[in-house]
Amino acid sequence: MEIKGRLFTLFLFTTGMIIHFINGNRGLQLFEGITQNLPLLAILILAPLLSIPLRREGIIDTIVSGLSNNKNDERKTFYSMSSFMMLLAPILNMGAIRIVHDFVKDVKIEPKMLSRSYYLGFTPAVLWSPFFASVGIVIYLLEVKYMSYILVGITFSLMQAVVGLFLLRPKATTHTLLQEPGQLKPDENGLKNIFFLIVFVLGLILLLISMESLLHKPMLLLVSFICVLVPFVWVVLRNKWAVVREEYLHYKDRLLIGSRMEISLFLSAGIFGNAIANTPFINVLKSAIEWSVNESLAVLFLFILLFVTGVAMIGVHQIISIPLILLTLIESGIPFNPLPIAFMCIFSWMLSAAISPLNAMNIIISQNVKKDGFTVAFKWNGLYFLVITLMAFGYIYIIDMF
Repeated sequence: MEIKGRLFTLFLFTTGMIIHFINGNRGLQLFEGITQNLPLLAILILAPLLSIPLRREGIIDTIVSGLSNNKNDERKTFYSMSSFMMLLAPILNMGAIRIVHDFVKDVKIEPKMLSRSYYLGFTPAVLWSPFFASVGIVIYLLEVKYMSYILVGITFSLMQAVVGLFLLRPKATTHTLLQEPGQLKPDENGLKNIFFLIVFVLGLILLLISMESLLHKPMLLLVSFICVLVPFVWVVLRNKWAVVREEYLHYKDRLLIGSRMEISLFLSAGIFGNAIANTPFINVLKSAIEWSVNESLAVLFLFILLFVTGVAMIGVHQIISIPLILLTLIESGIPFNPLPIAFMCIFSWMLSAAISPLNAMNIIISQNVKKDGFTVAFKWNGLYFLVITLMAFGYIYIIDMF
């Protein structure tokens, strides 16, 4: 995937540059393309810093080790893993999947159940967490305050989680799951650490909302600031200056090795998306959007969903397709209610990311359970995605009433 990713990134960068030069764009236009996604790239780079206090205080390790308490009950294991993922995902993004899997990979859990717990625990956060590019870019382009959107995102996420618990949970039967030597033992402080994690996540969200209300600054800027502020305050309050150098080296290695692909993708996608916005293709997209808007909310949602998912299936990231749709809609001058549009785009981002075998979420989950992306997304979790999609079509009309 790394070779394919490099080729795809090179294609985006080269094609974007060629289109810019064909259109006569030089200097400033190229600079705008390169810097278009820098605010989101800042979140991608800085968000892992939030895990430092959690790791250093042992909160993550002790909670995950407590999952072994339920190793003989598949349903309890499913509930535990899904719940823990729901707590970690809003602040750690894809890192939440890696962290949980690193601890449970030594416990023999059925791959189907494992994929379901990952999807159920992770996908709701994509709809509401400001630490995800899906939320950040949409409310940034639509100039919607996070305080205005958060209730929309969290309400549907709770509905989605409840439905998922009933659709994806295993049968109430008990199977003996073999435990490998060296597995971590339960920690007596597990419940206390769960409480601390909940307080930590809620505290970050409340801090973000308060700063937005008081400072009136862009959400992406505030999120980036919090990603740096929180670990710094932890170091000062806990007098952990001795670990700063070690964490810096660890962070640098992760950034240079683990995030190279994402950084390259975001920068090249900015150039490509900015270039495409100045081609005749945008006129076709504009006509399709105008027709959809004039038909109904459901038709517009269906168009956005099919367009974003369709191009995601051939490897075009949502960081390209979603801004194209939003910028085209904004520049068309058509009046619209931004909240339903925001939800449509964010939901389409989440769904396409979950089911496209060329997207990071699907790739990570399918690799962890050692099955192909189509089996994991459609055969094992297809009913879940179908039901929440039908729910989303009804939900947009409820949003539009307010």
